[in-house]
Amino acid sequence: MDIARRCVSGFLALALCGCGGSRDGTRDNASATLDDASAGEVGEARAYVAQFTTEDPDRCFAEVGLDRPKLEARTDDGLGPRVPSVRVVVAIDGSGSMAGRIGGQTKLDLARDAATRFLDGLPSSVEASLLVFGQQGDNSEAGKARSCAGVDLLAPMSNDRARLGAAVSRVRAVGWTPLAAGLARAEALLARSSTKGEQVIYVVSDGQETCGGDPVATAGRINGGTTRAIVNIIGFGLPSSEAAALKAVSDAGGGNFVNVNSRADYDQTLGRVRESNRRASNAIRESNAIASNSVQTSNALSSAAVCVSNIASAENVRMSNDLSARAVRGEALPFGRTAQALLRERHDGMELRLKRYRARLQEGESQARDTINAAADAAR
Repeated sequence: MDIARRCVSGFLALALCGCGGSRDGTRDNASATLDDASAGEVGEARAYVAQFTTEDPDRCFAEVGLDRPKLEARTDDGLGPRVPSVRVVVAIDGSGSMAGRIGGQTKLDLARDAATRFLDGLPSSVEASLLVFGQQGDNSEAGKARSCAGVDLLAPMSNDRARLGAAVSRVRAVGWTPLAAGLARAEALLARSSTKGEQVIYVVSDGQETCGGDPVATAGRINGGTTRAIVNIIGFGLPSSEAAALKAVSDAGGGNFVNVNSRADYDQTLGRVRESNRRASNAIRESNAIASNSVQTSNALSSAAVCVSNIASAENVRMSNDLSARAVRGEALPFGRTAQALLRERHDGMELRLKRYRARLQEGESQARDTINAAADAAR
């Protein structure tokens, strides 16, 4: 008797498995069984199966809200590369000559304003830092040594824009111009990188090195070294000789130089800075949206597959256990094979729905990627 029970249980378990073997073969057998059954038998079997199929498969197929970011339209040529920024250092000249005026405003006020607007326009994911060089001692010979050694970090590398904004107001125009030392300190705030342009140093100054350093060599080391950072320089009211000296620094640093001699120059320069920020922001939005859409789609498909598998497995086990128990008691159902075929048909339908769901989501992700790429191309 025990052997007979085990044989019956094993047969029913194999018949109901539906998880291995040929899915096409299983579907054909199920269809043939249902074709051979009478309407009354199918009705009884359907009522029997219903008690084991109480879960709604709809819950397995969640809708995915894909991201299609709105990108900012192009304005003008930017100041810097088209590579999205990761880290930025703004280095402001704290020499006494920054108290001079351009268009009714001091160079220092313009430098503070430029730094504030630039930092505010950076994408939130970009880390930024602020330092000032020469803001120690004074611009006399007696104060030179202290000033040339004075490179102050006003805001460490972070995403805290409020802290950066507050730090800008603490910049003063008092000393000499240790540009090379300022660049070296900026370099120390950056990390190793294999991509030129994802780390940028923006220097705001109104004069060339006055502390005996070699900013050209320093900028070249920064751009060609492990940080791969570029050095951009905004100059204020520089005579041609000093402008040439600072351009040599930006050239060595792989960046750009702009000399601001009027309010119009300043507004145009800020426009170029904003354009660089726009490009960086768009690139980050584009990359994040594509990555997010891919992850969301993958997660939804994985969850759907697990959900369908769990429902089918649980239903198979519940009905198998019931049929086994009935067989042991000698209560075998006359419509047992029809019930098994109905359950297989339901599970085949769920698998087909999963296949269509996968195709729909993957097509949606592909279309979203094409839309994002087209928008990015148009905004470049």
